[in-house]
Amino acid sequence: MIKLTPKATEEISGSTRFASILMMRFLILSFACCLLASCSTAFKREWKVATARSATSEIEGAWQGTWISTANGHHGNLRCIVGPKKSPQGDREFHYHATWAGLVGGAYRATHRVLDSTGVATFTGEHLMPRWAGGRYVYDGTIKGDAFNASYECSKDKGTFQMQRVK
Repeated sequence: MIKLTPKATEEISGSTRFASILMMRFLILSFACCLLASCSTAFKREWKVATARSATSEIEGAWQGTWISTANGHHGNLRCIVGPKKSPQGDREFHYHATWAGLVGGAYRATHRVLDSTGVATFTGEHLMPRWAGGRYVYDGTIKGDAFNASYECSKDKGTFQMQRVK
């Protein structure tokens, strides 16, 4: 029978705790990756439909371009599907898909209030992200013809995005 000293027992216990922490981090990261992938899968399906059909309004449909942070210079690709009007006040769902560092991507939905006047649509909106991702994001922008320009701001970042209509 092997007899362990108190120091050896403490080292084994510490190693077990360390392994448990690593396993927990791995599981959380795996879950997050699966969640992001499932969001992207829904976006891909909607993107395929949006690019296959003609828009029914000046702003509805598929848009594609880039975003850039004016706070830290980070940037990436951005796509958006603007949905039909949901309310008399002009609320529409904007379904975004953004990439970061060319490797990581994620999709999210935000409701924006759109005001149309003389060929220029202006919009404002907000949505909540996790606190680690900046929390409450606020948007405002314009869509004129085939050009979509907007700015965003949250507690950790601010920047702009520019897109063109996908035809």
